[in-house]
Amino acid sequence: MASIFVRTVILYFLLSIIIKLMGKRQIGELEVSELVCTLLLSEVAAIPIADPDLPLLNAVIPVFFIFTAEILISFFKNKSAKLKSTVEGEPTYLIYRGKLRQDTLRKNRISVNELLSEVRVLGFAMLSDVYYAILEPNGKLSIVPTAAQAPLCHGNRESPATSYMEHALIVDGAVREKTLSSLGYDDSWLRKALDGYHLSQKNVFLLTVDDDGKTAVIKKEEE
Repeated sequence: MASIFVRTVILYFLLSIIIKLMGKRQIGELEVSELVCTLLLSEVAAIPIADPDLPLLNAVIPVFFIFTAEILISFFKNKSAKLKSTVEGEPTYLIYRGKLRQDTLRKNRISVNELLSEVRVLGFAMLSDVYYAILEPNGKLSIVPTAAQAPLCHGNRESPATSYMEHALIVDGAVREKTLSSLGYDDSWLRKALDGYHLSQKNVFLLTVDDDGKTAVIKKEEE
């Protein structure tokens, strides 16, 4: 019993330090790779606790291996915007400018009842109150209300009503092709927008466009 207690305490503090170093967020905000790592860590740590005859190193070594692998994966993802987009995915428009995208719901295996439930949880009684419903890469739903609902959501009845939002088209030098096509733009339009700033795609850290077609750009800093 004493051996199990000591092992549990050691692994508890070890995992606490490892997870803190990995920069973990709340479970609902974890990416798929981060969630897998967290589950693996818990499973590996449980093995020597459940079987006191196994050496403690049977858990310590795999824990450090998983930690190292996660740090390396995060490093390479942040160096390659295309890899990051492929692994993490991109935001998906379920409702676009007040119109429900039924084909997108089917592709993401989301029922209308699920969408209605999420919309209610976020404080909207009807789909007609929603101008944008965006399924984020972490699985959460983001809502941009219609102009009629926007002032009420911000608690300011005096503010001008607006439903506009910015859409990211280039992130860290990589084009979000899915978002670009969803908004009705193409590569030639994007090249023309970049020409207006005298920038090439690789030199752009962030390029956005709002619902009026107005673009904004942040140039990538020199490393």
